[in-house]
Amino acid sequence: MVHRVIAERRDIRRFRPDTVPDDVLRRILEAAHRAPSVGLMQPWRLIVVTQEETRIEVRRLAQRERLRQANRFDERARQFLDQKIEGVVEAPLGIVVCCDHGEPEVEVLGRGTIPETDVYSTACAIENLWLAARAEGLGVGWVSFYRPDDLRAVLGIPANVDPMAYLCVGWPDERPKRPGLEAAGWTSRLPLDDVVMRERWRDAPGSEGARAAIDHAAAIAARDRLDQLVKPSGSLGALEALIERWAAITGHPPPSRLRAGVLVCAADHGHVVHGTSLFDAEVSAQVTAAAARGESAVGVLVRQGDHTLLVADLGLAGPTPAGVRDAKIARGSADMLAGPALAAAELRAALAAGAALADELAEGGADCLVLGEIGIGNTATSAALVCALTGAEPAVTVGRGTGMDAAGLARKRAVVAAAIERHGGPLPAHAALQAVGGLELAALTGAVLEAARRRVPVVLDGYATAAAALAAVGLDPSAGEVLVASHRSAEPGHDTVLAELGLEPLLDLRLRLGEASGALLALPIVAAAGVLHREMATFDEADVARAP
Repeated sequence: MVHRVIAERRDIRRFRPDTVPDDVLRRILEAAHRAPSVGLMQPWRLIVVTQEETRIEVRRLAQRERLRQANRFDERARQFLDQKIEGVVEAPLGIVVCCDHGEPEVEVLGRGTIPETDVYSTACAIENLWLAARAEGLGVGWVSFYRPDDLRAVLGIPANVDPMAYLCVGWPDERPKRPGLEAAGWTSRLPLDDVVMRERWRDAPGSEGARAAIDHAAAIAARDRLDQLVKPSGSLGALEALIERWAAITGHPPPSRLRAGVLVCAADHGHVVHGTSLFDAEVSAQVTAAAARGESAVGVLVRQGDHTLLVADLGLAGPTPAGVRDAKIARGSADMLAGPALAAAELRAALAAGAALADELAEGGADCLVLGEIGIGNTATSAALVCALTGAEPAVTVGRGTGMDAAGLARKRAVVAAAIERHGGPLPAHAALQAVGGLELAALTGAVLEAARRRVPVVLDGYATAAAALAAVGLDPSAGEVLVASHRSAEPGHDTVLAELGLEPLLDLRLRLGEASGALLALPIVAAAGVLHREMATFDEADVARAP
């Protein structure tokens, strides 16, 4: 029935003068009021116009605009004037559908990102009314030839309310088989295939080859068991979302014995010559060597959890330290103020190296990939990358890093601002990485992409790994489905990146250590969530246990 009503809906211009019974009018108004609306805002307001003198005033507005607009159609002006564009006086009813935008300071659920949702919701009310009227045998004609302020004046509509449609409503005196403008040769309906696209806008870059990384059945099964556990619904909070997300990635909730492959990538950065760090490149090598020996935080936490650690040199300025995987592509990135931080070949090599390292850890049986980084100056690089990817201001993305004072922070922000002014933004992910990225961040980007391909969860550490993950999502949006945020770092830009990724962190310890330490601290929580999901009784099981 509904499909027939949709197919037979027409824009009616000719009406009989018979009145519309009150009960019929009530039903079509009720249909409009049952329209979907974002955040249940219900912004529609309906003015029912029955007095003939009012309808005559409205028709005068339409006739005036008809003549004003005719010249816009150039050689088709005469054909336009031949069209009957309204039945305002002939129809016994007018229904003016308005959008009340409400008070601007009042927050409405769902309108924060798309302010026009009140207009879209009102359009749904118009469509509901129109289809309900057609089902009753009534005709509806949409009049748009008026200036909103003129109609406001006639009907006393407040300034913060927009009249979206004047609808002529009555019993039709025509039964058009096709839309009037189509029958008149003005235009024709497009074939369905001309307006339907698959996945993305037709011819959009990257519209082919996006990979799904979601096991919907496993996620639903995990959620169903959560609903059955002996606990109040939703009482495990963020752990419930974590369990469901993990199941969607891997096909099952987190294991109770979680073995991670920990990838720590190290590199130096050319912009440190401008004072973006208190330390020089020698410190990068020293920390990298300590991590490989198991003497820094990452080594201690890896031993405690019996995880696998791989520390790789992607671009340290000096020689690769003992015990560190030599995957060096260059001796640090170039100065992003002087030109691109990475050459095109360097970026390709770093992405490939990161993918290969992630593949190695996954092949070794890791339940998840934990990412970390080491590199003096890489908080400035991360901030610049986030600016380049999102258009955010350096004041938002640049933090103190490792102990910067106020003067150093101002200097660091100035360097990032100058880099963005040189390279522009927002930029596509590949261009952003090349313009301001670091070799370790590019490698971590490649690692995320490989983990997504293999459907291995990626537990992000702090700001730098999140920035790399944001670049990976820019290259392949499906990569975002395998990400888990371990903690919120003390760097102010980390919040911006987490919001862009749509991730809520498990911990908030104000860490700024890096090296994957925050991610490793979160792993016991992930494992505990899996234990709870697996070992808690369900209500049915509890009832059986209590039975005599």
